[in-house]
Amino acid sequence: MAKLLQIGIVYPNEMRSGIGHVACTLGGVNYESRGGRGCLRGSAARGAAHPLFKHRFHRVLTDDQAKAAKEWADRCVGLPYVWGAVPVLAPPPKKGGDCSGLVSGILCAAEGKRAVRRFSTGIWKAHFKDLGFVEGLGSGILDAAAIGVADRPYPGTPVGLNSPKKDHVKWIQARLNFAAGNKHAVLGGKPLAVDGDYGPKTQKVVIAFQKRHGLQGQGMCGPKTWPLLNAIR
Repeated sequence: MAKLLQIGIVYPNEMRSGIGHVACTLGGVNYESRGGRGCLRGSAARGAAHPLFKHRFHRVLTDDQAKAAKEWADRCVGLPYVWGAVPVLAPPPKKGGDCSGLVSGILCAAEGKRAVRRFSTGIWKAHFKDLGFVEGLGSGILDAAAIGVADRPYPGTPVGLNSPKKDHVKWIQARLNFAAGNKHAVLGGKPLAVDGDYGPKTQKVVIAFQKRHGLQGQGMCGPKTWPLLNAIR
């Protein structure tokens, strides 16, 4: 199944510092190189959907491309932030890179190329189409079971039984399916339908998920459950 490389970016003229920033989400996993913290992965990183980023883009990768990109990105985790650089993994010693350097390297790895800078935040707007990206996070490109794989900020109020927030419900259902390998014991080994309907089946799976993580199991996704859903990898 195809996977998404999603980009979140804020341009230099939109930041008080005059320095833009970019991060990505690859197959649902966040990657970011941040000043003072270095190359980050997962919940430690701000992904494409983070509210900092005013512009979002995506590109569809094959499984092989996504695998190569992920392997490269994972090897960068822990390297320092280095302004104006692209991470270097070989030959040793390894060297870190800046935000657009990390994302450039991930893109190069997906294409089977040596890691070089492909863009900066200042020129992204003029070149994203040449790099194979289109605007938006692109969640509709994958099949229903993969909707909402990217991290998502807490909406501010709990999402529960018969919620009208269909998009959030689809995200919750997709995350729960991913966490369980599409097999929920409370549903007889079957997956949840990713249909946006927060009915009794979704509630039952949420309760089981909450109890596995030491929560009371009230069946609604509030501020304690949401970070656990975001942490699913």
